[in-house]
Amino acid sequence: MNVLKLLLTGRANGVSHGKFVRYGKGEYERFLLDIAKGKSNCKIKSSFDFANDFVGIIADNIKDSSDVSGKIIAAHDFKNEIDAICETVDYSKRGKLFTAELSTQLSPDQLRRLYEKFSQHFLLLNIKSKDFSLKVGKSLPKPGGKIKPNFCSATLPLALLDEFAWDVKQDFKKLTINHILKIKDIIIPPELKNDPARARLEAKRKGAIVRVLKIDEGKEITKETEFTA
Repeated sequence: MNVLKLLLTGRANGVSHGKFVRYGKGEYERFLLDIAKGKSNCKIKSSFDFANDFVGIIADNIKDSSDVSGKIIAAHDFKNEIDAICETVDYSKRGKLFTAELSTQLSPDQLRRLYEKFSQHFLLLNIKSKDFSLKVGKSLPKPGGKIKPNFCSATLPLALLDEFAWDVKQDFKKLTINHILKIKDIIIPPELKNDPARARLEAKRKGAIVRVLKIDEGKEITKETEFTA
């Protein structure tokens, strides 16, 4: 499931909201994509923003068991929750964050359960199977740090290209997509005016997303969509 696609096609949900809680008013270049299309698959490099989405897309479509390694990071103790799904090689707490390290093989059902349970947290997972491959950075990007356009590297069946290039109607070999977030307003529920911590998490961001598509290093298309999430 590509959360950005849901938002830009008018199907925003609670997961979409979670993508924007870190942003204040201003403009941000995020959700970077570099796509190379082959005969049977597509190779995609992206910024950190899509790390969870890749796991969700693979979990929704995978048919075989996969080798899974990496980390799940959350702001609460989730030891019992992860143990109910799979084994971990390490579980620790550092500061306010809890981390489970994985190096295991998961069935399609286990991978789906893992994504459903932890989709609102940080999934830094490497996945390898017959038809899918995902490699991600080993640690969370630093807030305010330089965006890495190749934080994620995925190989997906060509049938899933529509998850990222749903609005590209012409054939292509290479496609880059950048998004500029324009956060114009932060809508805080009246009952949370005196609760800054909850207000930051539950307030909705309102503005626009500029989607810039460059096709085969030639044609450039720019689209702007208003959003509230």
